[in-house]
Amino acid sequence: MLKTIIRHLSLFLLGAVITGVAFLSIDKARRAVLNYLSLHTTSPVVLILGDSHFARSDAWLDIWSLNPWQSRNLAVDGYQARQVYSLYRDQVSGEDHCIVMVMVGINRTDKDRSDDAAHAIDKLIRLAQKRKKSPVILEVMYTENSHDSAYVKNLNEQLQSITESNNTKFIKVNHELSNGGKLLPQYSRDGLHLNNAGYSALFKEIRAQTLQFISTELEQCRG
Repeated sequence: MLKTIIRHLSLFLLGAVITGVAFLSIDKARRAVLNYLSLHTTSPVVLILGDSHFARSDAWLDIWSLNPWQSRNLAVDGYQARQVYSLYRDQVSGEDHCIVMVMVGINRTDKDRSDDAAHAIDKLIRLAQKRKKSPVILEVMYTENSHDSAYVKNLNEQLQSITESNNTKFIKVNHELSNGGKLLPQYSRDGLHLNNAGYSALFKEIRAQTLQFISTELEQCRG
């Protein structure tokens, strides 16, 4: 009798949490709830890792037609690109997601080189594959600052080489978002971060290049 009551109470609380999510704005509270559900109530699908570009958007569900709790967005503002492996290796190693989406970003110190970030991504890809997950690497986006152009160009060349050698999906977006090594001003609100038009263009490209891939990988993963 007691076990039945506890089970019914747990289901009621879970229903209340899911209902509450629908009324929350896209903020840290809503994401925290969805991330919890991704880990504890169903089989998660996509683990999203990256910097502020990914941290400030939750459009993944729309582009892939996933349930709210099937993605787990752990992107954070301000981490250094070279830290992508040390920051996320535990989640990639231990969590039960089929697909790992990564955007390494451009945050760096004056001493950091593009090689540092590329090496970290290479290790993260190998770890994901060792754990039978499918990594997807997003091309690093340019900014409006010409000082960043050479770094971004070099890093993307290295990332493309790394993904090719590891047979990993690499998504190119700069052909839509930038020109001449600089982010187009109509897509940015501050020269660095995307505005609504920028996110719309970004996710349109991601959807076009990953929709079939996500569907195929999901079938293999859950099949």
